[in-house]
Amino acid sequence: MRNPAHWSVIIPILVALFILASGLHAQTSIPKATIEAKASGIPINPLLYGQFIEHLDHCIQQGVWAEMLMDRKFLLPPGKYWNIYNPQSVTGEVKLDPAGAYAGDHCMAIWLQKGDAPYGIHQDDIGLVKGRKYVGYAILADIQSPSNVKMSVKWGDSEENEYTITLNSVGSQYRKYGFSFTAGATTNNASIYVTVDHPTYLWIGCLSLMPADNVDGMRADTLKLIKELDPPVMRWPGGNFVSGYDWRDGIGPRDRRPPRWDRAWNNVEDNDFGADEFMDFCRRVGCQPYVAVNTGLGNVRNAADEVEYFTGSVKTKWGAVRARNGHPAPYSVSWWGIGNEMFGDWQLGHVPVQQYALRNNEYVREMRRVDPNIRVIVVGAPGGWNDVIFPECSGYMDLISGHFYAAPSNPANSAEYESRFIPYSDEVAEGIRGIVNDFKPRLADAAPDAKKVRLAIDEWGLGGNGRYFCLGDAIAVARGMNELLRSAGYVTMANWAQTVNVLGAINTTKNYASMNPIGYVLELYRKHMEGNFIPMTWSGSPLVDGVAARNPKTGAINVALVNYSPDSQQTVAIHVDGMSAEANVTAWRIDGPTLEAVNIPGAPNEVNPMRIQSPLRLDDLKLPAHSVTILEIR
Repeated sequence: MRNPAHWSVIIPILVALFILASGLHAQTSIPKATIEAKASGIPINPLLYGQFIEHLDHCIQQGVWAEMLMDRKFLLPPGKYWNIYNPQSVTGEVKLDPAGAYAGDHCMAIWLQKGDAPYGIHQDDIGLVKGRKYVGYAILADIQSPSNVKMSVKWGDSEENEYTITLNSVGSQYRKYGFSFTAGATTNNASIYVTVDHPTYLWIGCLSLMPADNVDGMRADTLKLIKELDPPVMRWPGGNFVSGYDWRDGIGPRDRRPPRWDRAWNNVEDNDFGADEFMDFCRRVGCQPYVAVNTGLGNVRNAADEVEYFTGSVKTKWGAVRARNGHPAPYSVSWWGIGNEMFGDWQLGHVPVQQYALRNNEYVREMRRVDPNIRVIVVGAPGGWNDVIFPECSGYMDLISGHFYAAPSNPANSAEYESRFIPYSDEVAEGIRGIVNDFKPRLADAAPDAKKVRLAIDEWGLGGNGRYFCLGDAIAVARGMNELLRSAGYVTMANWAQTVNVLGAINTTKNYASMNPIGYVLELYRKHMEGNFIPMTWSGSPLVDGVAARNPKTGAINVALVNYSPDSQQTVAIHVDGMSAEANVTAWRIDGPTLEAVNIPGAPNEVNPMRIQSPLRLDDLKLPAHSVTILEIR
């Protein structure tokens, strides 16, 4: 037997050699993806890149829509958005007055009975940007005597930090008084005042204040970013909102439309952004409209009339109303949603599934009487709800909906966030898989008239917790987008919820707007992942989620690669059948300094898309940690 002491020297040497050999093997055997470029593939419907705007929080109000004043038509009495100015110095009363109703059931009245100090109403917390021009107007009438009404916008404490205009001899008939000014400072705390300083009784029908660069009432900065997203379809007006919405409140002269209390989200709805504004918005964005009708507190006749307003000729009742509102040509609206989430007890007008199935079919019958060419999307939900809907509504649907929101992880604790990131990054994709996996066997077993039905995942995304979405969230969304592409044979439409604010791809403040990391991911996929989905298989198990598509227009193979490692670069090889490793590769990438990187409106972006300038080899692709890379291979 040899001296054991010799082994104490030899064994460490052997171990070291083994480790070295293993390292060399790991470096030379990088994971490889093989793309079947000649496969016929599955067509990717562009509607997978759809978006969704809802009358919720600041998605439309102060998000898409440029109006800066809250409750501008005075649905609520003083104390919420509008407050009484200088009540101690005079004898007077500020109240809602039905006698002067202008928009809705009443106006705001300022009754100064005794005193000569300024008295009236004001609204605070208004955003202004130095050097930016603003335009506004007031619709006023004085029923006691011609009065001088002072309107002021203040961004500081001195007279040099305000704009003031005196409207002379306001008479007893409502009249519109316009004004404009250039802000002298940047602030989130400006105020607007409407005051009188001698005894009088003033009615205020409504007020308005917008940036002068608004685009027919829409925010120019937000509209620009939505156009960069380039959504092919836009869902509106809800969401939960639609189950309490009467579309007739949102047509006609904008200042005369009645304000309503939104029972779904508990806020004032001014009804400034209605059917015609939505269609103007879609025209400017370049997207198809997708309109949801009210099956909660609404009724069949109202839904059929809505179809007629959008698509009827001027010889029809509601087509003639549309023409009087300035739009004689019928709109082209193919996609109609028959309610929203009627399975949920949070939904206004929620009903059991058997009742909804009957309701859906009657809605569709009457809506198709008005326009036989409409395509309808029925409310779906995996499990028992779909067990009833699929057989009962098969002749009354083109698509069946599914909704999914992943619970967002909190990046406040960086170490904890990164330790949980890999499973979190798959949660959006997992939710989409759940909807699709529920649908597949139903389609296989469906009656002939249901074989054509496909999915509309018309709300998908991340739930909110009051924070800006970060790069880590965008990685999870990219993996969700990959799952949608893998499901292209089953999913016709998908709508990110929502486009602006709330859970949006775009964030706005009072003064600024920016694309967040999720928005940049959706924009990048929309631009480059089109055509036919083709198979892509891996040897090895990198922390990379990849999909491929062939663009029939250009012949290019586009590949989306998501490195979901929180801290490690991944090196992979891509083999495309029929192409060499020296193929011409163009690449775009989204990454950032940390998983927690965010884009905040008004501040420099921490996350931006970029085109990679350096040459890339397909047999040695280095993907940075927490990044999304899209390749175009020719």
